[in-house]
Amino acid sequence: MTEGESGGSQPASAPERESSGIKIGRLIKFTAIAGLLLIVLLMVGALVAALTAADTWAPVIQIFRDVLLVALLLESLLIIAAVTVLLLQMAGFLIMLRSEVKPILDNARETTRLGKATAQFINTNAVDPVIQIKSFMAGLLAFLRELILLRGIAMPDERDSKSAEPDETAQA
Repeated sequence: MTEGESGGSQPASAPERESSGIKIGRLIKFTAIAGLLLIVLLMVGALVAALTAADTWAPVIQIFRDVLLVALLLESLLIIAAVTVLLLQMAGFLIMLRSEVKPILDNARETTRLGKATAQFINTNAVDPVIQIKSFMAGLLAFLRELILLRGIAMPDERDSKSAEPDETAQA
């Protein structure tokens, strides 16, 4: 049986995926580290050049400075463009909230109002009459029970009197 047929928890293609080239996350990390190291090395080299022979290295340092200023200018332009795009996206999001969410909330309010009206209608036309009939029937049943109990006290059963007579003769 191969690894894919054995029913293991990992699919058979998992080892192939790991070995098929460099992952993008690792590539980004490697590029970022290499870029930082290059910048640090250039700065250390410029500092050493400025401290050892400032007169001979001054034109090179000025060119290096000018290149860094241009890079910072381009970076600031990119940041401004990114903030502008972010503001435009936020404006679009707020417009979407007004146009999409407000009707949904209005619809939910209307549904709640209709549910409340339906509950009141059912209460008025179905529940209240059933409760009134049930309470009337319970009262009528209690009245009839008391009426039968009073009748039983006023007129004792003939069966009770007949069953009492043989007991008296059996004792004599």
